[in-house]
Amino acid sequence: MFLLDDLLIKLPMKGLLSIAKTIDDMARNELTNVDKIKEDLLHLQMQFETDQISEEEFEQKEAELLERLNLAREWQEQ
Repeated sequence: MFLLDDLLIKLPMKGLLSIAKTIDDMARNELTNVDKIKEDLLHLQMQFETDQISEEEFEQKEAELLERLNLAREWQEQ
């Protein structure tokens, strides 16, 4: 009976938890990748300089990216 419980309950849960942890790790890496954030800032600057976005939109997105950059640097220091 315990073997059956392991096969039907514990193994699928372990697999599901493993997948969730992998997704969490990938999301954290994406959000805290300093090089990616800098690349996004450069792309944003290019969009503004080529009049693809307004100054208001640029300032708002720039503030968000700079905040993300600061948080990523703090997180990496820990």
